[in-house]
Amino acid sequence: MSFESMEGQRRDTADSILAKIGATIEKAEQNAAAKTTDPAMRKLMGARMALEYAVLATAREKNVATEMVATALKGATVAQQAAMLKEGTAALGRAYRVEPEVLVNVFAGRLTDVEMPKGLGSTPEIDKMVDTCRNLVTSIVKDEYANRGRFEGGGSGKSDSFIALKSEGIVAPAKTELAARLAFMESSIDAAVGKGAISQVNADMLKERIEAQVFQPRPPQSLQFSKEFTSFFEQRGKGIRIDAMKEVRGVTQSQTVQEITAKLKVMIPSTSRLDRPSDHRAHKPMER
Repeated sequence: MSFESMEGQRRDTADSILAKIGATIEKAEQNAAAKTTDPAMRKLMGARMALEYAVLATAREKNVATEMVATALKGATVAQQAAMLKEGTAALGRAYRVEPEVLVNVFAGRLTDVEMPKGLGSTPEIDKMVDTCRNLVTSIVKDEYANRGRFEGGGSGKSDSFIALKSEGIVAPAKTELAARLAFMESSIDAAVGKGAISQVNADMLKERIEAQVFQPRPPQSLQFSKEFTSFFEQRGKGIRIDAMKEVRGVTQSQTVQEITAKLKVMIPSTSRLDRPSDHRAHKPMER
């Protein structure tokens, strides 16, 4: 599988889940209303029902066809598709108070068969994903560096003491995309362990190596950095890593994700490494 193919499946799977949530959330909340009169609990239960349905339905579609089949989007106009995606995103945000993109990418990782490296090596797909994530980190750090020390008020005319870093509004979308991609990779590695494609020990080491590469300045980009910026990058990279991985693992290790993942495991049979077709491509060792 090429990186482009992996990216297409990742995006299609995430969109399929969001669209199905958007299409079913109203009915799910109606079903939840029969179980509770609390408005907040009704929204949470409805989102939980819609999320589980969306993930399992997408999994069934992927098992039926070799290509991604997003039936929730089939037959819908562009405006209808956008509305379903928007409503699905909003429903998850309201219920779980997490970035919806991060949550759906956890399941996208479970439903995309990402090839794992042999031993301590890597694959071209993982290398390109690492490069993409590192570019996002570099973009975040550059914007923070350019706006360091600059603050702005809430802008509402209130006399409160709240101030925010001016760069936050600029880097927030990049931070969300970074967390979503990391969630996808971490989840795909966990899924590969369950399928017997990689051992738990090698999976843990792979995760550690990916993190180390993503959040540290490296050539060829770092060759263009000043000493001051490199020092700033090294310090901020640590902070961004802590924040991003806390968000990712807060989602991947949540009870909701664990429960739905358990149902996915029943649907998706495990395959031992001996059953998988051999790949004789040479993989270069991943740098520390």
